[in-house]
Amino acid sequence: MPSVDDGAKSLDESLEILNQMKADGITDVIATPHFYADSDNLEDFKARTQAAFNSLTSVTKGKGLPKIMLGSEVLYYRGIGSTETVREFCLNGSSYLLLELTDRCITDSLFSDIYKLRNNLGITPIIAHLERYYKSPNYKKLLAFTKKENILAQVNASSFFIKSLSKTAEKLTENGYINFIGTDAHSPNKRPPVMRQALTYISEHLGSKYASGFIRNSRLLLEQIKESQDDRQFITY
Repeated sequence: MPSVDDGAKSLDESLEILNQMKADGITDVIATPHFYADSDNLEDFKARTQAAFNSLTSVTKGKGLPKIMLGSEVLYYRGIGSTETVREFCLNGSSYLLLELTDRCITDSLFSDIYKLRNNLGITPIIAHLERYYKSPNYKKLLAFTKKENILAQVNASSFFIKSLSKTAEKLTENGYINFIGTDAHSPNKRPPVMRQALTYISEHLGSKYASGFIRNSRLLLEQIKESQDDRQFITY
């Protein structure tokens, strides 16, 4: 999304990223600008992101670039499981929510809110870049919770090439904690998509079943957020 947060700085950068994604074989993209409840106003955020989305989709028409859908990446805040407005941030108006954590927020309050999101609001959270929280004192507790409760989680493609994160990303993938791989692309140079490279790396170092599983899950999620179909089973290992 151009000029929204720490992502693309301009429409030109957005177009360059989309061209990189196309070269990687990506056909559909969910734009997920960050929402921070302690500093962002909901109405301002919606207006800003919708304007950026409209600008971007208008210049991509007829260019054969990946289709763009609008979502957000919401930083966890205490009580999120009891706020009806959280529906505003779900991916493409679906029931799926990309939820970002911090090392400090991994407490019983987080687990309680995730329960409420699912059981009270009917929202399915997807934990963003699960590999990043490995320094949290409660990281093992988070992993146990996600495994026991079948919480969906995502890994960044770039994490397989970052020295401090690669081993964690690999172990989480092999041990069945990860359902999706995302680009988390922010810029064409500093944080490009690298999706094809990551899937190739996963196939060669971990096994092709993991790469094909990520692709299958992404297609299944895409079907659900496009058509609001009933939940189906995502692959884990």
